[in-house]
Amino acid sequence: MQNSSQSDLLYSSFSSDDYQEHPPLSSYADIPHVHMAELPDGNAYSVDEEAIRLKVARKAERDKINAEIKSLANIVKKKGVAVGFKAKVASYAGFKAKRLPDFVQTLLTQSKLLPHRDDFLDRGDGLCRGKTQARSKVILGYMLSAFVVNCNVNNGHIVVATRHGGKNVTHDELRKEVAMRHGVYIPESTWYFYVNRLVQCGHIESHTVSIYEDGHVASFHAEASHKYLSSKLMAMLGADRLSVRTAAAKHNVDLKLVGKSYKQKPRYASSRYRQDGSLRQNMPVVKPSQELLALIRSHYEREAYYLPPN
Repeated sequence: MQNSSQSDLLYSSFSSDDYQEHPPLSSYADIPHVHMAELPDGNAYSVDEEAIRLKVARKAERDKINAEIKSLANIVKKKGVAVGFKAKVASYAGFKAKRLPDFVQTLLTQSKLLPHRDDFLDRGDGLCRGKTQARSKVILGYMLSAFVVNCNVNNGHIVVATRHGGKNVTHDELRKEVAMRHGVYIPESTWYFYVNRLVQCGHIESHTVSIYEDGHVASFHAEASHKYLSSKLMAMLGADRLSVRTAAAKHNVDLKLVGKSYKQKPRYASSRYRQDGSLRQNMPVVKPSQELLALIRSHYEREAYYLPPN
């Protein structure tokens, strides 16, 4: 009884007396007398001004991240400490840095050679798209090297093992890996262009974690998406070799001895992902209610702010 009265009160139309005391949440621009009233704090943004301010702030944040990655690549190139496709941890120590597991060298070598194969970007639709340019092959090799050093060889999940479980890797962190490993700066637009090509060819899968529904409450959350290298790409990289599988199993045992793991715990009670971060199969789909859709729509209309894919 109490819920029904609250629902009626929430979605009922306001009377003329209530309108002045409780303006609609969607917009304050429709109320002429609000602009004439003196605001308590003296400063207030309109919806359009707030949208512009958020876009400018987001662009400044992206420019700062891109400048940081570019500066990192220039420092590595100037100092000559790029380890390239060698099984070394990318750092300012160069070839004196800590060594990666031996099986990673096989993956890195194939990452350098694989883009030069004619069938690498074949989508399997029978259409001839011409040969890939030499510059594109080099960039794809750099990207694949960043993928394989931050990858779980068993399932192709691009993740880093930590003491708190697997941690998804963002595209910015992968671009930093390229900058530290090769001393090369890949612009953001170029990076996503080649990522889209890899997705179209079926080499990469991505599951975005952005909006979820917990019971009757809509929560908005953005984080690094789950990225997977396909089984076909992993086989082309040599992950199905007996030596690589044996060394990867030994590496997983070594990680457990120091308390690290690739497994991920569900983030929410109604999580769509298993412990290892893979998407659950046959998950019942719960269609959101009309009230939830209205809440999500009003949230984005008020904020007018969209996060780019991570």
